[in-house]
Amino acid sequence: MQLWQALLIALLGYFGVNRVPWFFGQSGGFNGIAQPIVACTFIGALFGKVSEGLAVGVALQAMYLGVIQPGRALPSDRGFATFIGGSLAIASGTGVEGAIALAVPLGLLGAALFQLCMTFNSFFPHLGDKAAAEGDRKGIVRAQLLAQIPTFVIYVTIYTIANYYGVELVQKLIAILPAQVTKALSIMAKILPAVGFAMLLKYIITPGKEWMLAFFVMGFVLIKNTSFNIVSLTLFGIGMAVMFVMARYGGELGGKATAVEGGDDYDE
Repeated sequence: MQLWQALLIALLGYFGVNRVPWFFGQSGGFNGIAQPIVACTFIGALFGKVSEGLAVGVALQAMYLGVIQPGRALPSDRGFATFIGGSLAIASGTGVEGAIALAVPLGLLGAALFQLCMTFNSFFPHLGDKAAAEGDRKGIVRAQLLAQIPTFVIYVTIYTIANYYGVELVQKLIAILPAQVTKALSIMAKILPAVGFAMLLKYIITPGKEWMLAFFVMGFVLIKNTSFNIVSLTLFGIGMAVMFVMARYGGELGGKATAVEGGDDYDE
């Protein structure tokens, strides 16, 4: 991997750090470009391996699908798993297996680093509070911008060094890893998506709406017994959702439309 590639990945990783204000904050950054399926597709394009990048992104996305942040604490850092583990796996050609083998330990390491970074940044909210007490609007903005310096330096430096020097190291580590360790990590990675889907289903299948489980079963049957890929299944699901909404609420929506039209006629 060349230095400019490592630096570009590091910048993308910084923009996706949790609580960084760029790209509309969490909406466009942490919950947007930092999603593994988005980031790894971009990284794959950077190395001319779009399909491999997409495959790695899907695998990592499934691993972190059900990860939540209780109390805003990260149980596992998705950024380290994506912008170091995923990028190195794509660049070194180890693919999904290499990404999975690196994602678990890197995620734990990244969570510890995130807490350390937030400890450094705890100084700046007090600086902003002081400026607010004095009515200094520019001081408030300045405190917010200064808080990005430690985050930028820490993450860009680590991401750049890890990606620039890590490809050959990753290849060697994957080669010398005992088969039992690789298998254990692979099993762990396969369990995490199941836990993630179970957590999502727990929110969807609420008491009195158990029948909605039928949609999950239908999707599972389609993906396993047809030639549907993820894109076609997603479009099919959107179509089913539209049909369901229209069947369930179409009459109400039509009634509202009629009422509005009638109101216009009455006004006339």
